[in-house]
Amino acid sequence: MRRCLALAFAVVAAAAAPAAAAQPAWRLASIPQTEVTSNLWDVAAVDAGNAWAVGFEGYLWEQEYATGDPMMLRWDGATWSRTSRPAVQGKVSFQRVAASSAQDVWVKGSRPSPDGDVALVWRYDGTTWTEVPYPAGATPSTLSIRDLSVVDGHAWLVGTRGNRPVFHEWTAGAWQEHQPPAQCVTGGGFVNFCNVNAVKAFAPDDVWAAGNGMWNGFSGPLLFHWNGTAWRTVDIGLNQQPLSLQAIDGQSSQDVWAVGDGGGMGSANVVLRGDGTTWQTVGGLSTPKTPGVAVAAGGVPWVISSFPLATFRSYASGSWNLAMAPAPAGSSGVTCNAIAAVPGTDRVIAVGSADVPGTSPLRVRAVVAEYAAG
Repeated sequence: MRRCLALAFAVVAAAAAPAAAAQPAWRLASIPQTEVTSNLWDVAAVDAGNAWAVGFEGYLWEQEYATGDPMMLRWDGATWSRTSRPAVQGKVSFQRVAASSAQDVWVKGSRPSPDGDVALVWRYDGTTWTEVPYPAGATPSTLSIRDLSVVDGHAWLVGTRGNRPVFHEWTAGAWQEHQPPAQCVTGGGFVNFCNVNAVKAFAPDDVWAAGNGMWNGFSGPLLFHWNGTAWRTVDIGLNQQPLSLQAIDGQSSQDVWAVGDGGGMGSANVVLRGDGTTWQTVGGLSTPKTPGVAVAAGGVPWVISSFPLATFRSYASGSWNLAMAPAPAGSSGVTCNAIAAVPGTDRVIAVGSADVPGTSPLRVRAVVAEYAAG
C-alpha cells in the first residue's frame, strides 16, 4: 500500500486547486473499530440499503504470513457494521467483492504463502455464505486475480498467470476458462502478452475488461469484450503508449468509462469514454495513480487517485471537479483503493486506509468515505 504525503502538503494542494472547481461533500463514514493494521480493498453496492466493503485487519508487516484476518463490513442504508462473513482457514485477506443483488454477493480472497497465493471464492445468497471451489487457484501459484464482476448469476474473475490473461466465468454451476484473444497468445516468434486488471459485466453476453498488451505492431492500453461466445480486443485508438487501464465502470455498455496510468510516479494517465462502439479520450485529468472509477446517477464518473494525494474527481459539463479525500484527525495521509456508486441514488462510496499517528513501523487503519449531493 502507498500512503499519501503529509497533511500539510494536502492543505497546500487543496489551496492551489482552481477557485472555480466545486468541492463536493465527501465525508468520513462512521465504521466499527478495527485492529491495526487494517485496510479495505474493495466495495460494492446494489441499492440504497445494501453495500459491502471487504479487506483485512490485525496484519503486521514484520509477520507477513502469520498475522491478518479477513474483514467484512455491511451498510444497511444508515450505518456500517460488522456482518456475517465466510468461514476461513488460515490467514486470509478479502480482496474483491461484487454483487448483482442482496441475494447474490461474491467475495474473492487470498491466502498468501512464500510459494504464491491461494485464491478463494465465496457466494452469499442473502442468508448463508458458501465457498465456491475454485480449482484454478486451489494451490499456491503465480495466478493473480485482479477483479470480480457479477451479473444474472454469472461471476467473472479476471487477471493473469505469467504473460497469459485469465478469463474465468462461473456459469451453470461450474467454472469455465475462456480463451484469450489471439493477439494475447505467444506466436510468430514474438512474445505477446496481455494484462487484464478490471472487469464489468452488464449481461451474460456483454462483458467488458480493461488492461494493456503488447504484440508485433502494438503496445498500449486495451479494452476487451465478451459477446457470449469469445473474447476480442477492442481498438481504442491508443498505440505505442506506456499506459495500462486499471478500472472500468458504467451504467450500461452504451456509456462506459475506463481509467488508467503508466504505473509510475512521473507517469501520465488516460481516461476513456465509449458507447460500446466508438471511444474517445477525455482530457484534463492529471494524476499518475488511478485505481478506481465509478459511474454515479446521471452518468457522472468519479475517479479516485491514490498518489501523491488521495483525491476524488468528478466529470461534468466538460471539466473535472476536485475534492480532497477526508482524513481522520491527526492522520498524515489517506490511501483510496476502490470506489463504487450506489444504484438509484447520488451516493458514492470509497474505501481504503489512513495512517495511524505515532506508529513505527507505520500502521494504518481502514476508512470509508461517502459522498452525497447536498
